[in-house]
Amino acid sequence: MPYLEVNLDPFLELGKISGLALTNPVNLLSYIEAVGASGISMTYKPEIDQLNNLTLLRALSSCRINMRVPTDMQILQKVILLHPDLVTIVDLDNDDTTVRIPSKQIKELVNSVLRVGGLGVALRLKPEVKQLKEAYQLGIGEVEVATNELARYSQQIPFLACLEKITHAIHIGSRNNLRISAGGNLNRHLIRELVDVIDLEFISVGRALLSQSLIYGFENALRELTKIIY
Repeated sequence: MPYLEVNLDPFLELGKISGLALTNPVNLLSYIEAVGASGISMTYKPEIDQLNNLTLLRALSSCRINMRVPTDMQILQKVILLHPDLVTIVDLDNDDTTVRIPSKQIKELVNSVLRVGGLGVALRLKPEVKQLKEAYQLGIGEVEVATNELARYSQQIPFLACLEKITHAIHIGSRNNLRISAGGNLNRHLIRELVDVIDLEFISVGRALLSQSLIYGFENALRELTKIIY
């Protein structure tokens, strides 16, 4: 059974232009905890410094804190000082924010995190068998598979072909003792399809949760997602 990770990025983006109480993570944490979500995540950006006194977030919630970090050593070092539970390395220049390996730069970033005790590291990768095998060889324990491609298909045949490709890659990764999480343009329908066919560590949801929250309220939207996943 996967855990639900609430991706706070869309809420933070909306908060920059609206100031809605809904977009303040501190206001959301009590609901996240009460409803049963097990993780929160956000992408590091310069303006996020004021929010990310993670000591406060930890005091308010026992959820796993996953900080997504671009492929920049200086930014990575700043994030390490914030002491999240997990650092996920992403490439913000790619539409799906995935990194490609093998890569000397990625290896150096991963090793920098591995040298820090008590801090996990993951890579955001395309759902390709070769990429997951490369991740295993890097010595990391978890990857986040990008599911953005699934949302592109409205017809059943290409959708099922894409779903099969993703599940096959995840099976291979799991056999290599990788913990596999998934995220990227996931909605209720796509989540149902995934949990029916594959075991995952975390399912990360952001935009779909925000859109449903604006209509039905954050708690109701979150409860609906947890029913699907759990």
